Amino acid sequence: MLDRDELIFSQTKALGTDEFEITDAAGTLVGTARQTLKLSDLFSSSRGTEVRDVEGNLVLGVTDPVNLIHDSYEVRLANPDMLLATLRTRFAWLRTKLNLEIAGFPEVEVDGKIMAFDFTLTSMGREIARITAEYSGMGRMMMGKTTYRISFAPGLDERQHAAILGSAVAIDMLRRKRRNSS
Repeated sequence: MLDRDELIFSQTKALGTDEFEITDAAGTLVGTARQTLKLSDLFSSSRGTEVRDVEGNLVLGVTDPVNLIHDSYEVRLANPDMLLATLRTRFAWLRTKLNLEIAGFPEVEVDGKIMAFDFTLTSMGREIARITAEYSGMGRMMMGKTTYRISFAPGLDERQHAAILGSAVAIDMLRRKRRNSS
């Protein structure tokens, strides 16, 4: 899954715990993602999502720790267990802007267009990925289900792919949090 140039991250369940299918550009299932919900999450307002490969092995986890001012999200690689990336919101007028820190990679800026349906990830002025929410039908939209296309720039390694995939999960978590609080 982490060696593909493009991934489709499509929500399959929006009630209760969110669930996603991850396919490649040809439509082949390469993984899944599922929101985790523990009893402690109900009291701390923390949420998380686990991403698994097609065999069911944990690939990475994304958490939304409790924050007071700016939302932040952490992406952890499962094997080896390590903090892979941290995504933090920034103040921006009529946009969504985030800073993304990827281990061993220059600072990455995530810039979302109005209504946050299209995100560009740039590092040192170079686009490294694009995350685009796609229209996938009126019924899916009414149920709150979203589909994202993640396009990776050539030359990125698997850990960078994992960090960007985790960032797409975090962006979905942020969009849902903002939608639920308005």
